[in-house]
Amino acid sequence: MTNTDWNEFNNKLEKTFKFNDYNEVVAFSNQVMQIAIELDHHPEIHIHYNFVKVYITDYEKGTVSEKCHWFISAVNKIKF
Repeated sequence: MTNTDWNEFNNKLEKTFKFNDYNEVVAFSNQVMQIAIELDHHPEIHIHYNFVKVYITDYEKGTVSEKCHWFISAVNKIKF
């Protein structure tokens, strides 16, 4: 599992995903939310017209944890 396309900043992993239109943004965001529910590990999601910015940290630990890496691994598998 790698996170080379995610950046670590302020004890969070973050990534911006770019899309052609808002419909793709919503579809992707819904898949991210489903992963969060399944893993019981919830990100910050900033939704814009043609991009989504996702931030993940372990709020209980105050830093990036193994759960964060499980989350980004699952998000990286979303096809769009």
